[in-house]
Amino acid sequence: MTESTAEVTVDAMRYNELVERALVRIRGIGMEPYLDLGSETRTGTRLNREYMAAITLEMRILGSRPASAKTELFGQALRAPIIASAVCESRILKRLGPWETPYLEQIARGLADAGSMMSTGDVSHDELGRIVDQGAPVIHIVKPYADEERVFRGLESARSLGCVAVGMDIDAMFLEKAWDEVPGPPYLGYRSREDVAGYIRGTPLPFVVKGVLSVDDAVAARDMGAAAIVVSNHGGETIDYTVPVLEMLPAIRKAVPDLVVLADSGFRRGADVFKALALGAQGVGMAAQLVVACAADGRDGVRRMMTLLQEELERVMSITGCPTVPDIDASVLHLPRRTGS
Repeated sequence: MTESTAEVTVDAMRYNELVERALVRIRGIGMEPYLDLGSETRTGTRLNREYMAAITLEMRILGSRPASAKTELFGQALRAPIIASAVCESRILKRLGPWETPYLEQIARGLADAGSMMSTGDVSHDELGRIVDQGAPVIHIVKPYADEERVFRGLESARSLGCVAVGMDIDAMFLEKAWDEVPGPPYLGYRSREDVAGYIRGTPLPFVVKGVLSVDDAVAARDMGAAAIVVSNHGGETIDYTVPVLEMLPAIRKAVPDLVVLADSGFRRGADVFKALALGAQGVGMAAQLVVACAADGRDGVRRMMTLLQEELERVMSITGCPTVPDIDASVLHLPRRTGS
């Protein structure tokens, strides 16, 4: 199959076809369980999706018009407020290798093709440079390394290589885990509030505090000088029984109206993104969907996945009477009632 034929094939695929192509490959290496992570009982992951799915939408068609999801984040024009959540080494994609072009670079190039934004996690200076070279704007999320000099090297890498923002996933301070794994990796460690404030002061780039799931942390991030936060449960790999992201989002948005508020964890479709935007997010990150897309067809799969999600979001916007992103209105949502409320 030639490269041009492969492109035509993937560009004709619908969402489920793209996912199924990926699943065939992922099942073939026995890695499908790693698409649905979560700590211990995975209850936090399950509750997050259940709450998201329980939010319903009104239709407001008469008087509406075709929508555009174009937006801007960190001074960058985007096709839609759907971006990569922090992506680094993937157990799934690593096992699917060897890759002629490293998979992180393929993800970044696919995002660039789709007019989106890349976000990276635990990558080296050289890897980050190659990712930036793919053309998508990049947010570099630095891990809370036990070695503080490594933190500052990461901040400097982001600045020197032209990232549009830098940050830290504070929810990794006490390590990460899936299911009943031993928490890790061991090179991460606790950083105090004063440490994080020093990192924010130590870079000229907008600083993103990732892993916020309370008003307390949102306000603390604002008071330390952060430019943005990511409301997130780290894809379920923090602790079990975490409050759903979308349940927490409105109170956080209200508490920090001047910050850029992003959200991630559990988002899969354009309607999911719409719900987050209606509840106060200005952008939504996805990671598992990009792993799936890359597994399906590398750069082309990522481009196709992002295009489909962008189109889904715009269709939902049109049908709910929200022609632009600033028009997205929480009044079209019906939130689930908690038992006993």
